[in-house]
Amino acid sequence: MRILHTSDWHLGITLNNMPLLSEQEKFLKALYRITVEEKIDAVIIAGDIFDHAVSNADAIALYNEAMTELCAVQKKTVMVCAGNHDGAARLASCNALLEQAGLFVAGRLRDGIKQIEIGENIFYLLPYFSIDEVRYLYPECEINGYDAAMRAVIDHIKTDQKKHNILAAHCFVTGAEPTESDRSAMVGGANMVGAAAFAPFDYVALGHLHRAQDIGENIRYSGSPVKFSFAEANTKKSVTVIDTEDFSRTEIPLAMEHDLRVLNGNYEELLNRAKTDDKREDYIKIELKDEYPHVEILNLFRSFYPNLLSLSGKQLKNMESSLSIEKAESLQPEDIMKMFYREHTGEEPNERQLEWFRRALSAQEEDGDMQ
Repeated sequence: MRILHTSDWHLGITLNNMPLLSEQEKFLKALYRITVEEKIDAVIIAGDIFDHAVSNADAIALYNEAMTELCAVQKKTVMVCAGNHDGAARLASCNALLEQAGLFVAGRLRDGIKQIEIGENIFYLLPYFSIDEVRYLYPECEINGYDAAMRAVIDHIKTDQKKHNILAAHCFVTGAEPTESDRSAMVGGANMVGAAAFAPFDYVALGHLHRAQDIGENIRYSGSPVKFSFAEANTKKSVTVIDTEDFSRTEIPLAMEHDLRVLNGNYEELLNRAKTDDKREDYIKIELKDEYPHVEILNLFRSFYPNLLSLSGKQLKNMESSLSIEKAESLQPEDIMKMFYREHTGEEPNERQLEWFRRALSAQEEDGDMQ
């Protein structure tokens, strides 16, 4: 049996307030092609399909399109376990009806661990859970942390050692390497799980961390299919294909329509590069070595890079070292004046200077109205 393992779609996510729905649409088109070319029998989505528990209409429409293509058109079995970003109850609604179409969703642990048997393979869908849920479900167990909670849950799963046992789950396993975009996973280590907890399974398809990686011999994170942070600019994205005959794994690479790039250098160097750059539509972060970030420079570079999302540079005392597009567009004239003054003097303008500026601005606005 050939299985495609993916996770952390985060439909509806934004990058510096730039929607990434078009990139997620491109990924899904690649996914449809891969499932056909690789002769995939089943797809595992290990959590965080959505970026918010209450998703917007565009994200929901994209999910509906994906499930319709995979289940109704391609007749693939799709198995989903809810992640910490998903609205578990909403995701798992109409379960009985969905299963008739080949879509199996595990929303909440209290509803039991869903098991799907396909030939010689048994799949176990374990959704993201809290420690309190496990304490409630298994009051006889001593639960003093997330690792103990996970072990209690797995101890209550009856695996069949005559078959292949495959677990889909959403958690942070000790030894795994997170990225900057792993917002929830990076907060402390209290929710980490030891890899030994997953010993009963032949393969553990994990979600939660966005970097594709193996943990031991039987555990793997597929990683997110799209880059969600400039810290991931130089990483490669993929989905994983598993063959249950020998549990070999193949990474199938993915590409974004517009990549994430961090451009680092001196002002003149980067400006000259921008004039001849043939990938101007990429999502860009510029890091200046020799200039302070301010609105004029940001607007100049944005004339070359329409998807410029962040500008950073040298830092003066009491001055921010970076400037986002969102902030630039929200700046009022007085804010721009203060930034300009700080850039050239290293100090804050005093109240008398601010009053002069306000009078000049008021006079200019009056002249504009008269014209």
